[in-house]
Amino acid sequence: MLVIGHRGAAGLAPENTLESLRAGKDAGADILEFDVRITADGIPILCHDPTLHGRVVRKTTYSELKKLGNVTKLTSVLDEFLGDILLNLEYKPFDGIEIVYALLNKKYITSPNQWDTIIISSFHIRVLWKLRSLSKHVNLALLHSVNPFAFVTYNRKLKLAAVGWHRLHVNKLAIEIAKKSKLFTYVYTVNRPQAAKLLAQRDIDAVVTDYPKTISTSL
Repeated sequence: MLVIGHRGAAGLAPENTLESLRAGKDAGADILEFDVRITADGIPILCHDPTLHGRVVRKTTYSELKKLGNVTKLTSVLDEFLGDILLNLEYKPFDGIEIVYALLNKKYITSPNQWDTIIISSFHIRVLWKLRSLSKHVNLALLHSVNPFAFVTYNRKLKLAAVGWHRLHVNKLAIEIAKKSKLFTYVYTVNRPQAAKLLAQRDIDAVVTDYPKTISTSL
């Protein structure tokens, strides 16, 4: 089973920063996951919540946020990690994903097979629809918060690459259906070694964790 570093390695360093991503890689993560939002002036940055440094991200420019504290640009992450380790970019908002796609497609992805270096995940179906309309090559992951079977409805047309479930809502049948559909399966957020072992026994492909080394050494 693979280990996905949650927001880099949120248990080891400030989440969604280069420091955290480096910590995740150094701790043995196979994949680095991080969150992306778009600033008022169209800059993709790493951020989980709608606000950063007390300001609403989508209403605040990058330079304004930078004055208030540390802000990590998506370009900084891609420059350092893309092609070196598999990335899982979780896109948080409902809109603006075309900005991220354009950045990847124009600057970083020069051939179709290079899309295999990154997965773009979201809870929002319309984000995934937009991405699929832009490219048949991008690897899409549908995240599930409660209903573990949502992917069944959308998989055929979206051509999903992966499905992610909350640890409290994944079940045996959903896993079996995903496996038959040849989807990469993962569960978030798993910080207890025993829970990771149980998921490995259920044939889950990967777990998302704040502590990559703790989980990887327990498997």
